[in-house]
Amino acid sequence: MGKLLIMAGGMSSRMKKIEGAESLNSKLIEQANTYPKGMIGVGKDGRPFMDYLIYNAHKAGYEEVLILKNPKDFITKPYYDELSSNGKAWGVKFRYATQLISPDREKPAGTADAVQQALEQTPEWAGERFTVCNSDNLYSVNVLKLLKENPIHNSLVFYESVGLGIDYERVKAFAVIKIDEKGFLKDLIEKPNTEQIESARDTNGKIGVSMNIFHFNYEEILKYLRKEPFHPIRNERELPSAVLKMAKENPQKVTTIYAEESVPDLTSKGDISIVQKYLIEEFGDF
Repeated sequence: MGKLLIMAGGMSSRMKKIEGAESLNSKLIEQANTYPKGMIGVGKDGRPFMDYLIYNAHKAGYEEVLILKNPKDFITKPYYDELSSNGKAWGVKFRYATQLISPDREKPAGTADAVQQALEQTPEWAGERFTVCNSDNLYSVNVLKLLKENPIHNSLVFYESVGLGIDYERVKAFAVIKIDEKGFLKDLIEKPNTEQIESARDTNGKIGVSMNIFHFNYEEILKYLRKEPFHPIRNERELPSAVLKMAKENPQKVTTIYAEESVPDLTSKGDISIVQKYLIEEFGDF
């Protein structure tokens, strides 16, 4: 049974900024300011963005979805519970976990903390493997299926930067992937400079970018999540850092899967109209 963990517990701070609101109606502006990003109704007849991700996961053979939500999120669970009770959830079984926030913090403690809390709240997944991704990115059926079916349990996707649709300068805002000759992870560099980008080119001259979609064995990743420290500057515990430590301590433990395609995303209000157009063209009335 394919398992998917969707990280939906963030505070969506960039989405709440005013930039990009000019072309949106009042309902979408209100949702962008108050809803979790994955629940913004950008689809046909106001369908939430996350519906499309879950639909793609269903098409890729995932049968169980664990949604990690924010403690102040009172929208997501009732929506998917109702979808399930009405038989409109594509046969997917839903589970839920909550990314609890420490009393000394105002926001969640990062993606390593997110996945750790989700796994510790879902001991039923012990001994299993699962895919984990963001709620505000629309990953393809192809990528989701490749991760689920990969014989190596721990992996991430190597998105070729040109196919992803980002220019060279914008690569500096992402994380680049360095791999060995067999495609195993060697390094994962957040917000790289020009020299680091060039050093990350593979043997074919391709630059690989991470879009925060991974596949793990429950026990193997949890071991590294539990000991991942807070970043000294960002003050968060970060999943890519834990993955990199796993790879460095266990050569050929974490492999990469090549993809040359775009990943629609909902980062800010300016993305909403772009995503609406894409969903209408690609999905219609699914």
